[in-house]
Amino acid sequence: MEGKLVRLQFPLLVISCLVFQLRASDAILHESRRSLESRKEAAKVDPTTWKAIIRLCLQHRILVWKQIEGIPSYELALQEESQGTKWSAIQIPTAGALCPPDWITGPDKNKCFRYIGNPQSWDVSEAYCKSLGGHLAALTSFQELSSVQNLCGESNNGCWVGGRGVNSTFGAGWKWSDNTSHWNESIFPNCTNSSCHIKNSVDSCTLVTNGSTFLIGERCNMSHASICMIDIENKCYHMHCHKEYLIILAVVSGLILSTTLAVVIWLLAYRRSKRRRRSRKLSNPAASALVPPSWKVFTNEELRSITKNFSEGNRLLGDAKTGGTYSGLLPDGSRVAVKRLKRSTFQRKKEFYSEIGRVARLHHPNLVAVKGCCYDHGDRYIVYEFIINGPLDRWLHHIPRGGRSLDWAMRMKIATTLAQGIAYV
Repeated sequence: MEGKLVRLQFPLLVISCLVFQLRASDAILHESRRSLESRKEAAKVDPTTWKAIIRLCLQHRILVWKQIEGIPSYELALQEESQGTKWSAIQIPTAGALCPPDWITGPDKNKCFRYIGNPQSWDVSEAYCKSLGGHLAALTSFQELSSVQNLCGESNNGCWVGGRGVNSTFGAGWKWSDNTSHWNESIFPNCTNSSCHIKNSVDSCTLVTNGSTFLIGERCNMSHASICMIDIENKCYHMHCHKEYLIILAVVSGLILSTTLAVVIWLLAYRRSKRRRRSRKLSNPAASALVPPSWKVFTNEELRSITKNFSEGNRLLGDAKTGGTYSGLLPDGSRVAVKRLKRSTFQRKKEFYSEIGRVARLHHPNLVAVKGCCYDHGDRYIVYEFIINGPLDRWLHHIPRGGRSLDWAMRMKIATTLAQGIAYV
């Protein structure tokens, strides 16, 4: 039968799934309180056909079971004992079901329940439920009690749920394993307080059976199956929360790492680009002329020392009123010319140094190089390289002693070099 169904065309498959769903749902709706075997018989669908249809429908995402009151909506289990073989179960999640595998949705759709068939004491059962991310079932309505009773149908001795006896200021009472003491008279008829069913001692826990009996008290050290419960809104079942935290941690760590790496790469690229620009600037011939030479800021004492206190014997040009220019000898033996500027109150020290710095950056064969400067309480000095032939004015208008007048060829050469220097500036 299964092999034939595999070869069904898609439209026929859709019709088969819908017909099967309506037929099985109608039968299950009227038999919701019967056992699992009775429900399977009521559906009147051959188990092999049932299994094949569901498998194909699930493969094509067609079959979706609706919520049926009193019947777990998360799974529809099939059990068939044929030639000693038992197979179970085909699980069909409802649309939007949030319960993890092996759990069923409760009547209010905010809780998930799971049957634990291993008989254990109440404390051990509670610890196992907590390891799954929940606790023993805490019931708040008759619908939840009915659903849990159906889920516990496979156990003849009943199943542990979350109620346990406690001592309080009002005497012996009980509390659910989720630390609430919600009391619902539909679960305990003819009782108006939480101590009615604690008859023996506080070492009494609640047990549910698949019969007409409501919750009963049992000693907590007895061994029974159990019903675990998780809150869907909490969504912390088993390792689910840990997985979410790990995913969030991995994403955040990845973002931080990638951002840090991007910043480091950008900084390295910026520094490399800056070095390249600096290297290109230094390698440019036109820019090399603007590299500051080795000039310094002299003190007034240093200038007086190298010019012999600005003696008249060292005077080259000018007079005391205009400032004058004096020859001097640096400690390294090189000769310089120190020009004393006229005292001015308009140019400050910072402005003077800035001006000298711009002039000192100029390098040209036809320009006199600046060796340094000095600013002392308004007195300004500029230190030049020493020109052996002296000023041009002397050669043009006053022939030095022992010299001769300049011919026109020399005059043209001087004019040309002056023009080149002026053009460079």
